[in-house]
Amino acid sequence: MTGPTAASEAGSLPTLVAIGLISRGNSYLIRRRPPLPGSPMPGKWEFPGGKCEADELPETCVQREILEEVGLPIEVARLRQVIDHVYPHGHVLLHFFDCRLAQATAEPDPATGFRWVPVTDLPGLEFPGANAPIIAELLNEAAG
Repeated sequence: MTGPTAASEAGSLPTLVAIGLISRGNSYLIRRRPPLPGSPMPGKWEFPGGKCEADELPETCVQREILEEVGLPIEVARLRQVIDHVYPHGHVLLHFFDCRLAQATAEPDPATGFRWVPVTDLPGLEFPGANAPIIAELLNEAAG
C-alpha cells in the first residue's frame, strides 16, 4: 500500500476502482489484459472489475463491471481491502471485494478471456503492482 505521501505527491483525487475476487475451490477467475490502444498495463493479468462511474458505490460497481466483463451475475460477500496506489498513468483507490457467482457452477464465456487459475499460480503471473498485497494474502489463506 502506498502511503499518503505518494498520494499527495500525485496531486490528484484517486480514480475509484472496484475489483472482484471470485474463487472456486482454490482457484480465482482472472484474465490477461487485452492490448487495447491507450490502455494502461496491456498484457498484465487482472481480476475482473473496473472504474466506478460518478456517484457509483464500489460495491455496485463491482457487480456491474463483472456482469459486463464476464457476463455473469455475482454476489458481494465482503470488502476485503482498500489499496491506495499511484501508477505512472494515475492515482487509484482499489476496492477489493470477495465475491461469489450467483450460480455456483456458471462459467464465463471463453471469448471474455477469463479463466480459473489456481491461487498457487498467481505469483508467477504479472499483475499490476497494486495487486501484490492481495495475492500474498490469498496465498497465505490457501496455505492456512
